[in-house]
Amino acid sequence: MSFNFDIQNNILIVKITEQRATVEISGKLKEELLAKIEEGNQNVIVDLSSSDFVDSSFLGALVAGLKKSTMKSGDLKIVGLQAPVRAMFELTRLYRIFDIFDTMEEAMSSFN
Repeated sequence: MSFNFDIQNNILIVKITEQRATVEISGKLKEELLAKIEEGNQNVIVDLSSSDFVDSSFLGALVAGLKKSTMKSGDLKIVGLQAPVRAMFELTRLYRIFDIFDTMEEAMSSFN
């Protein structure tokens, strides 16, 4: 699978395992992520440290997850951006709406 879910300290961790996070995984990710948030996992961290490319459909899935989590009084945060992915977040100005962290520890402690 291209991603996996884990729960640590009541935070849903989404680990993207694909080097290229594209339309091939974005539909399934969005579907499963929204379902997990609906089940009560409203605090989410998406770990993109394994990815060196993201496309617009994948970014759309992240935005949908952020919208759903904030509707449930939670948040969706991003961790581990490689330089090309960080550039995409800057180009699309998504760095303005997502909290982005360098390490998992920083992201997790930001929920406290």
